[in-house]
Amino acid sequence: MVEVSEEDMRNLAARHQEFQRQAEGLRQQMNMVQASITSCDQTIVTINELKTVSAEGKITETMVPVGFGSFVYAEIKNADKVIVDLGAGFSAEETADEAIETLKRRKEQLTKILEQMNASLTKYIQGMQALESEAAKLQQPDQA
Repeated sequence: MVEVSEEDMRNLAARHQEFQRQAEGLRQQMNMVQASITSCDQTIVTINELKTVSAEGKITETMVPVGFGSFVYAEIKNADKVIVDLGAGFSAEETADEAIETLKRRKEQLTKILEQMNASLTKYIQGMQALESEAAKLQQPDQA
């Protein structure tokens, strides 16, 4: 019969906790990436709606943030130009169609990142399951 030391079990538990911690951190990052993907989708829909209203010659009213959770009402007369965040503190003026394409590319990049993160999460979960299985085997008496 193989003796299982308390230290071996503590090491397994510590490795399991580390996997759990890493998996939880990754889940939080995945939530942020998913929120960015959702934001891209919502922005594309909004630009399309504003573009349609503008093409019809209508003026639409919206609320514009002015800071610290405060908004003012404003009329959008022309939605043909959009300022798009390029990252690293840079923005660019693009046509509505260019902005939509930029956002679609960003969404594709974020989706790929999310897929990679999901694969990493699967590895962490498999690692935890392997440790749980190893711990269960160590706790069982030999059945010879």
